[in-house]
Amino acid sequence: MDMSSGFPELPRGIPIALAAVVALALTWRIIVTGVDSLRDSGAVPLLNATSSPLEVQEPEAIWRKRLARNPADYGALLNLALQLERDGKKDAARDAAAGALRLAPASQGVLLQTAFLYLRAGDEAPGLVVLRRFVELYPNEGDKVWPVFTAALDSGRHRDFFTRAARDNPVWWLRFMGHACSHATVGGIQQAFTTRVDAGLTTVEERRCVVARLQREGQWTTAYQYWLNSLPAEQKQRVGFVFNGGFEAPLSNLGFDWIVPTQEDIVVNADLTEGASGKRALHVTFVNKRYSGPPLYQYLMLFPGKYRFDGKGRADGLSSRLVGVQWGLYCHDAKGGQGPQLARSDPLMGSADWAYFQQEFVVTKDCPVQLLRLELANLQRDAKSGGNVAIRMRGGVWFDDLRVRIVD
Repeated sequence: MDMSSGFPELPRGIPIALAAVVALALTWRIIVTGVDSLRDSGAVPLLNATSSPLEVQEPEAIWRKRLARNPADYGALLNLALQLERDGKKDAARDAAAGALRLAPASQGVLLQTAFLYLRAGDEAPGLVVLRRFVELYPNEGDKVWPVFTAALDSGRHRDFFTRAARDNPVWWLRFMGHACSHATVGGIQQAFTTRVDAGLTTVEERRCVVARLQREGQWTTAYQYWLNSLPAEQKQRVGFVFNGGFEAPLSNLGFDWIVPTQEDIVVNADLTEGASGKRALHVTFVNKRYSGPPLYQYLMLFPGKYRFDGKGRADGLSSRLVGVQWGLYCHDAKGGQGPQLARSDPLMGSADWAYFQQEFVVTKDCPVQLLRLELANLQRDAKSGGNVAIRMRGGVWFDDLRVRIVD
């Protein structure tokens, strides 16, 4: 879920002051938004479409005269604040900006310009508070704020602000987390996500985003802990080495559950069927589909030791020119590639009743993460990988009771 706003991406792993981020964030889009808001109110002179209030070089006296005529002229008060800031009168500038905010607490332009004035002055906490008010009033305009929030999260100086926001569960939070998942440091993401987990507020989208980011960063142990801790209580009671191997729960496409890549003409479901140990079993249907990749897979976290992989399956009119499908279990390479094959199931093809399969295997110390996937069968007796042929698949297969157990 990437809700990137089009701002220049911030360098990762380098502490950046919020003032520097503001310099990046004050693009013409933000400036024009502020100008348009004030201009529409009639409080600011008509400016060129690409102009900024920061470019309005009117003397301080001009704005004070306007305020003398109309003390409620919040546009003049805001421009006075910006002029005072240019003149180096920071305290007076902050007071004037605060006055404009009191007069127009819901104005997009006033909110943005006041917040950024605070941030440029080093007043990060009140600046963030004003930006929060902005996104709560205008949640669809959050892409103007997410880069600043992300930098504040990464700085580690505003834990209370983000803790309160995460627990308050505002409507904009998920959109912010979508941006943060792609742009924040791992430490910042963990801080926000931990608060959400502790408060019992995590959503499927948040879990998928955060766990996938940790997996991409190679932090598999942390990713597994976060995924496990954020599971619903009833699912935590059924966690095994293969998660949801009985397919009684929906396939969440998240973390260390079954991942189902989007592929046309392949249908993957947990369906009701006779012969299942519970009510449901995995059902994979190929609709005259040229095989292009695994229909589903799951990451495992097995400690070094000896194991047995077992389960049962049946073919349902699977026509594939003598090449069926099998389960393959592999070491997952640290670089994201496929490592050595650890185990594979018997191939399924044609039509057949339920049949059990099992194979013992060993996990070594240099194999901390494993990948279990449904793949083309390789009919070579001593094959160490799945099949690799250009072939069309028609029909279906069913699987149930997939398990990995420790062998004494």
